[in-house]
Amino acid sequence: MDQDLWQNILDKLEEKIASASFKWFNDTLLIDINKDTLVVYVQTKFASDYLNKNYIDMISDISYSLYKKKYKIRFTHNHEHTTIKNSKPPVNLNPKYTFEDFVVGKSNNFAHSAALAVAESPGTTYNPLFLYGESGMGKTHLMQAIGHFLHESTKNSKVFYITTEQFTNEMIEAIRTNTTQQFRNKFRNIDILLVDDIHFLSKKEASQEEFFHTFNALYESKKQIVITSDRPLKDIPDLENRLVTRFQWGLLADLKNPDFETRVAILKKKTYSENIRLSDEVIEFIAENVFTNVRILEGSLTRILAQASIDKLNTENLDIYTVEEILSDFIQKRALKITIDDVSHKVCKHYNVTLVQLLDKTRKQNIAFPRQVGMYLTNLLIPHISLKEIANYYNRNDHTTVIHAKKMIELKISEDKEFMTIIDQLIKEIKGYG
Repeated sequence: MDQDLWQNILDKLEEKIASASFKWFNDTLLIDINKDTLVVYVQTKFASDYLNKNYIDMISDISYSLYKKKYKIRFTHNHEHTTIKNSKPPVNLNPKYTFEDFVVGKSNNFAHSAALAVAESPGTTYNPLFLYGESGMGKTHLMQAIGHFLHESTKNSKVFYITTEQFTNEMIEAIRTNTTQQFRNKFRNIDILLVDDIHFLSKKEASQEEFFHTFNALYESKKQIVITSDRPLKDIPDLENRLVTRFQWGLLADLKNPDFETRVAILKKKTYSENIRLSDEVIEFIAENVFTNVRILEGSLTRILAQASIDKLNTENLDIYTVEEILSDFIQKRALKITIDDVSHKVCKHYNVTLVQLLDKTRKQNIAFPRQVGMYLTNLLIPHISLKEIANYYNRNDHTTVIHAKKMIELKISEDKEFMTIIDQLIKEIKGYG
């Protein structure tokens, strides 16, 4: 089965539709090519009906642009009546998301080690494994790498990957069609459950209730559970305490922005696998200037390759000035993207306080001091925000509080070299360099 064909189509589709819409395709798997028809497996009838209704023409056009062949597309939720060349059932994992394709650096070494330990001893080591970090850091990659490892190494293991949004949609559909027992059986009779974006359970009481019982059933049967989130547990609002407690039974591991050396390694691995020739100077320039997340870092290569193709340029001869021009809008947008939330979240993480605590009116030193750091850094890194706006965000009475915080932090920086190092590190992390 030529999974690369389908993956190339998905890569192009991701450029054309919103990220929220693209999540419908996270669990798709090409299971058959019948003459001019691509048969693609999805997990539910609801999903297959939706995709057949809304996306087959667009995907057909993409197939023509890539392969000069206009494939017909058919989504199906029933793989039993289709020719599947792999004897094992589809697990709906991205074929590129393996341990071999994951670049390990200081920013993700702990999470990678934990994921590998889980893959080698599922259900016994770190269960559940809770991976968290901002979008594009590699959480889904590591999660699916566990799935690939177990799928290949354990005979007849049932690996199941799903996003939280799809879990909720399937539950709603089961209630509507009076098939809740089938829904429960589906999720409680597997060996490894991989659940992406668990933060979307926020404020969904019925979904939280159902997931709670699914979690218990799997955990008591010593089945492995892996969960991802774009934020720490303490920052997911309206998540039931009993769920939080259970997620904490295992191991929580975060993935941060990759440092410069890791970004270089990621780019070199990508250029090698895609047979793209770029000079070391250009690769280092990209790594220095594109630092939001891994997904965007790799996307910068796609943009360079596309522009070089249009202008008929040899990528091996590209210099940093040409690359800077190609990525100019991209780099400028990243430079302007820092928000006050970016600052407050980094400060909270460093000083081990919650955002609720940081914004509280308390004057306790262990809260007041991080708040002053937050106000100082906001004023420093986001100059277009007024002092009054900063004061309002931190629930202070007026802008003079910000002025006072700025003076206090500047004084401490001048007197305390260790504190100056901390501030420098926070600035790097907020800008995406750390």
